[in-house]
Parts: sequence; structure tokens; C-alpha cells
Amino acid sequence: MATVIAVSALSVGEMSDRVLIIDALSAGDGRRTRSRDSIGCGPRTIAGVFEKKQIGCRIARSEDITSRSQLKGFEHLALSAMTMDIPVSRRLVKMWRNANKGRVLVGGPVSSDITTVLELVKPDVMIIGEGEVTLEELLKVGFLNDEVDLSEIKGIAYSSSSGPVVTSERTPIPEGELEKYRPSTFRILDYRAYAASKVYVETVRGCSNYRRTRLELGTGRMCSECGGCDADDPGERLDCPEEIPPGCGFCSVPATWGPPRSRSTESIVDEVRELLDLGAHRVVLEAPDFLDYRRGQTPLTDPCYPPANLRAIEELLNAIAALDSVSNEDARISIENVKACLFTEEVARVISDTIPGTSPNIGLETGSESHLRAIGKCGSPGDVLQAIQIARRFGMTPFVYLIFGLPGETEETVDESIRLMQKLSETGAERIILYGFRALPGSAFEGFPEPTGGHSLGIKMQKAAAKINRSKKKDYVGRIIRGIAAEESWARHGYTMVYPFDEGPIMTIQGGFSPGTMLDVEVTEVLSDGLLLGQRVKKNISG
Repeated sequence: MATVIAVSALSVGEMSDRVLIIDALSAGDGRRTRSRDSIGCGPRTIAGVFEKKQIGCRIARSEDITSRSQLKGFEHLALSAMTMDIPVSRRLVKMWRNANKGRVLVGGPVSSDITTVLELVKPDVMIIGEGEVTLEELLKVGFLNDEVDLSEIKGIAYSSSSGPVVTSERTPIPEGELEKYRPSTFRILDYRAYAASKVYVETVRGCSNYRRTRLELGTGRMCSECGGCDADDPGERLDCPEEIPPGCGFCSVPATWGPPRSRSTESIVDEVRELLDLGAHRVVLEAPDFLDYRRGQTPLTDPCYPPANLRAIEELLNAIAALDSVSNEDARISIENVKACLFTEEVARVISDTIPGTSPNIGLETGSESHLRAIGKCGSPGDVLQAIQIARRFGMTPFVYLIFGLPGETEETVDESIRLMQKLSETGAERIILYGFRALPGSAFEGFPEPTGGHSLGIKMQKAAAKINRSKKKDYVGRIIRGIAAEESWARHGYTMVYPFDEGPIMTIQGGFSPGTMLDVEVTEVLSDGLLLGQRVKKNISG
């Protein structure tokens, strides 16, 4: 039995909707162009707190809010966003202020940029870091209904007549107490294409990489080579005499969320079961590194030791695989992020035996070993190459992440990255996923310049990745792929976007289909390195 009993769908449906939760994640200045087939777990987690307090709520995508009339009927606004989403967050809160008098709360990864959010977005309260306990405390003191003293509430920021106020830091929720806060499953129904989308379920919060960048930072700080990041005592790794944020220099996860904490098998399985019962077909077990799941050691600050907890992972995956929708192949379970240094043959065997055909996503960031060390990344390019080889041997289709424009990048490191990308593709990497560096508040590289549109080294890497990915897509032509209809195509009138049921590329086909419709699609053409053209075939053939 799970330690927390979820609010029933009936009781949730009977609550009047007082709070509008806007999911602005990855919306940027208005509309998501990437990750359109993904539904993150943050907004549902916050909805779960409201439901726990018997406060009705509803979730809406930021791009679906186009007029003030859509805000009427709600008393308060809660907005979940990342730092890249400040433009759309600012616009939505302004729209809200013109139509409503209720409270505005802002939270999520955007909370790492406190000053900018308070100045531009102007929320009543900004929740910093983990939101569950802080939101529960705000609700308990009556924040939604009355003027209250906010100065004693930990983990928030707000504006006062004398300027910005940031209260004392809130201690992360202990691993055993995460069970008190179950994400809402019922609110998945608020997402129009949820039946076709990848629905993320949190398994691990926080990151175990407590190494640090060795590059000189903009403030003049630099690693003193004290040895703390490699200390045998895991607690010693938490502190840095130079106050350099932990983890890869471009990432703010360990600084924001701390070392990994895992949810129980029971709570994860219950959440997955409820989502599948509501009609979800694609569930992703979310974690900065899934292989940190119940890996032991407290605090867990070594990214590569001890090895993955095979028993705990097998227990979780077996329990999920036994769910009716999964066992009868009406639903697909996958994992994404894994560290190459933890991905062994034993790990691959457990995963392939329980959820076969998944696509582990492996962060490489740079193909240069010296550059990799300099930015604070764990493992090595060799580890990634070996992980790809292992994944392919066990029938998996792995993806590899790289970043262009990173601090410390040179023509030599880019050439090394391109050579390794080609080698990884030849070895069996299904796709090279390339991102441009973004200087995140709270990360070691905060304040570093980001690559411009004319960044020559970035363009070189982008062209190489696109060429590799497009050549891979040609292998799909003529194949029949099982997919799920999602939404109308933006670019082609009368066409529908189809998300793959198993791992694979997004497709578009002619005709209108209701979201959630299962289709067999024959691929006819490669439209880009990330999109295929296809046609529906009536015969149910798996391919």
C-alpha cells in the first residue's frame, strides 16, 4: 500500500476550480517549439498540493491562454516556468492583473533568477526551489484569503515597500517525506494531447554530480584543487571553499535541488497506474539520472560510485511492467537520462528485460575529454561510447546530448566533438541532440555570454549533427511505425502530428484524427532531421 492515499477522481472533479495553474515550461516568449510531446511533472505536483488542501484547481498551457476571458472564474493564479519563459510569464501575469484581483504565485526552475522575476513578472510570491512544503504552509496561514506576514515563511521571495525580500532557505524534503506530496493524476486531463504525449513521472529529485567546473568564473573565482569534489566522505563534497556551485558548470540542478532523493516504488507505481487508467499511453520515469534511484549513500554526492542499485530498479520496473496497460502493450514505459559511468551490462540487462526497446538519453556535452573535465562533467567520452555499445547489444536505441557554445569551447574541442558524434552514430546512437548553451541563474556559468546566431563553431556543430540525424532518418523510409495522433500540424494544413508509440521520430500524416487515436504509419519521406512524412496504413502491422 502507498503511504498516501490519492484524492479520488470523483472528489477532485467535484471541487470548484479556484486556482488556475499555468504550465509555461519551455514556452519562451509565447509558444513551445521544442518538447511539444512532453508533459512535465511540476505543474501536476503543485496541483497535488492544492488537491490535498481541498482547493480546486485546473492546469492550462501558456499558449492556450490567449484572452482575458479565459482567466475569468478563477480566484488565483499559479505559474510554473523556467528562466527562458520569463517573457511569456510577464505577459500572462499582466493579463491576469487586468482581469483579476487574486494572488499570483510563481515557481519552478525560474525561481533561480529571483531579481529578474520580481522586477519583470511581479508575482505576489515567488516560491524558491521545492514548492510542496512552502505552498502548503502558505495555504495553511491563509495566504490566498488574507494579508499575512510572509517574513516567517521559508523559501520564498516577494517585493516590499523597501525592496525585494528573500526569506531564509528551506531545507529540502527528506526522502522519506516525499510520499506526503502526491502529484495530481486527475489534472492530466487538462492537457489536450495527453493521450499521445510523454507524461513524466518523477522518480528521483536532485543530482549526484558534486564535482565542479575548473574554468575561471566571471567573478574571478577558480577551483583551488582542494580535492573536496573527490573526497571519500560524501558530506565533504557538499561544500566548496571557492563557493563554486556543484555539478556541471552549465547546470543548476544540484545547487537548486540538492543531492538525489528517491520516491518509493509504491508511490511511483500508483501514480503510473492512475495515469494509464485515465488514458495516458506514454509514461517516462523522470530523473536527472534514473540510475541514481535508491543508489544508497547519504548524501549521494559521487556521480559514479556506488554502482546502480539493480535490486531497487528491477523491483520498480517489474511492478510497472506488470500493470495491465503495459503488459498488454496499450501503454509504453520509458526512461531517459542516465549517466554513462553507471550504465553497465547488468543495468542494461535489467532495463531491457522489463521495459525493452527504451531509449536511454546520455549526456556527453562535449567530445573533448579535457573540456569535459573543465566544465565539471563526470565520466569520459569513452564511457559514453561504451554505453552506446552496451545499449545497442541489448536492443536499445540510445540518444546522446551535446551542447555548443559552452565556456571553454575552442575550435579543437568542437572538432573533437564532431569526430565523436560521427563515431557514436556509427556505433549505434539513434540521434544526436544538440542544444545551445544558456547561462542559467544559480549555475557556475551564470553570467557567461551565450552563443549568438552567427556563432561559427556552433553552426559547425549544428550542421554536423543535422547531417548525422538526417542520414539516420532515411533508414525509416518504408517502415511502418505505430503512433498516436496528437495535434494539428502548424506547417501543413489538413495534416496531423503523430507521436511514436515506441521510441522514434515524430511524424506527420494527411487527415484529421482525434488526439489519442492509435495509427499505423508508413514512412514515405524525411522532412527534416527531426520530422518524417507518412501515410496511414489500415493493416495493423508492427514495425
